[in-house]
Amino acid sequence: MTSRYRNVAKPPDDAPMIPVPGPRPVVWAPRARTVEVVLPRSAPHESPGTDAAPGAATEPERRPLRLVGMHVPNWWGADDELAPGTDYGFSIDGGPPLPDPRSPRQPHGLLGWSRSFDPAFEWTDEGWQGPDARGAVLDVDVTTFTPEGTLDAAAARLDALSALGVAVVELRTIGSVAGVLCPHLYTVCEEIGGPRALQRFVDAAHAHGIGVALGVAYHRAAPGAAFLEAYAPYLAPLRTRRRTPGSPLPSLPLRDEPAVEVPAELPSGRRINLDRAGSREVHDWVVDSAARWFDDFHVDALRIARVQDLADASPVHLLVEVARTADAASLAHGRPVRLVGECETAEPRLLVPAEQGGRGLGTLWVRGLERSFHALVAGAREGDATWFNALSRILTMPDAAQIMLGLESTERVDEDGQAIVTALLLASAFVPRLEVPATERLRAWTSTLLRLRRAVRDDAVLIVRRGPGGVVLVQRGNVVTVVNVGPHPRTALLPSSRRAWSVAARWSSPHEPADPPRTAGTADAAARSRPDHASALHDLEPFVPAPVDESSVRVAGRSAVVLTSR
Repeated sequence: MTSRYRNVAKPPDDAPMIPVPGPRPVVWAPRARTVEVVLPRSAPHESPGTDAAPGAATEPERRPLRLVGMHVPNWWGADDELAPGTDYGFSIDGGPPLPDPRSPRQPHGLLGWSRSFDPAFEWTDEGWQGPDARGAVLDVDVTTFTPEGTLDAAAARLDALSALGVAVVELRTIGSVAGVLCPHLYTVCEEIGGPRALQRFVDAAHAHGIGVALGVAYHRAAPGAAFLEAYAPYLAPLRTRRRTPGSPLPSLPLRDEPAVEVPAELPSGRRINLDRAGSREVHDWVVDSAARWFDDFHVDALRIARVQDLADASPVHLLVEVARTADAASLAHGRPVRLVGECETAEPRLLVPAEQGGRGLGTLWVRGLERSFHALVAGAREGDATWFNALSRILTMPDAAQIMLGLESTERVDEDGQAIVTALLLASAFVPRLEVPATERLRAWTSTLLRLRRAVRDDAVLIVRRGPGGVVLVQRGNVVTVVNVGPHPRTALLPSSRRAWSVAARWSSPHEPADPPRTAGTADAAARSRPDHASALHDLEPFVPAPVDESSVRVAGRSAVVLTSR
């Protein structure tokens, strides 16, 4: 909540600001004549939209709010604070209680009672300096990542994620309630543990050297966000204002009307009001939620969905305000805080700093480019110069270090295809966005490639060469990745080097005869003779760099080899 000065030559002294959300119930309601905070006396599991009959034992307590002051117009506040864990709602003009637009907790569903929350937490990450800006990002669905589907259970697997070599874990289901996208920008889903569990997860992730990012959406409100219109113009007006002749005008629900149940499947919600009347406070509603993730939860990055769909013609674009908030958090915490924008095409202005007239994002997740990359790899044609040139243009595109590309779902690509795409992606300068490997072989392969990638300098030049048949060579620094997308084995010439090349990692299909493994460990010969075990064992054990012919390397069909010169 910020102060606004209008029609004054010299602004008065700054008035004390009220933290929102905080212990004192405060709400922005410019359309209201009266506002009350409603506290349930009993049966808090009931929806706040269901008022009990007058005189009943379960009738909620109603406390009137007053206007805070001229320095924050149209803000209503209570005189008393609520204890942490208190359920509450707001009533506009005597109507049914509604959730807080800045609700810190929603333990009773989308339209249930809000609950106060004390963000104080004993953090142990004072020495955390932030994740690698170009490190791999792992997309994690908390509800399916572990059998328990909670943040605490996911924290128990941070050791495995650290061993895999990922730099950032992105949580994409943090704001859903019972599988429905939540309209509350400040809320952590109670099904996965609530806000306190998120604080524990972030603290544990930082202790393991892993950053945490959250996926957020500012272009549209969730379908269940219609209750926000009872408070203020949070949502943009509909494209049409027609109504059937004789139909009543829309109005607030009556006091005795029950709350409307939110169906599990809803169409896309309305756009958030970013540039119409009242949009200044809506901007603050969004920006303050970002600041809450940075300050109260020590989140390292936000991935903003569909940034090109943000309909904002205001003098200062919403992305610029969020970027400035991230910069302020970076200075306050002494570590980088980043913003990632999800978009269809790479618009250059999105990556330009806000001070230079841009939007201030640090990284772009370009979905259109990602689909083109996967379509090229899936539709590889041996000996086709046009196909190779298209792939080469993608791998060598400018500003690749600020562009994120991800892997396709493992359900649509076989294991060899996943290994090939992973090899090409991690050989490039793009910021890789990974999924949890489906098999142990893919896990070991991904971990090895990430380790080799971290040894390459960020400013290393990337060169793409065409080999025989469907062979593609990607050289970045002292690492060469040789990928054969064709079905037949090929021999590829290696680039010249003052030092001898040695094999650091090799992917071989279980259907292809594998070379004798050159590993540091030993294993039972009978176990190696089993086809279902030999391939996995070959990839799980660490490689001892094996010298190869200085001029060429043999690559099996639908396979990849990574070589280093050190």
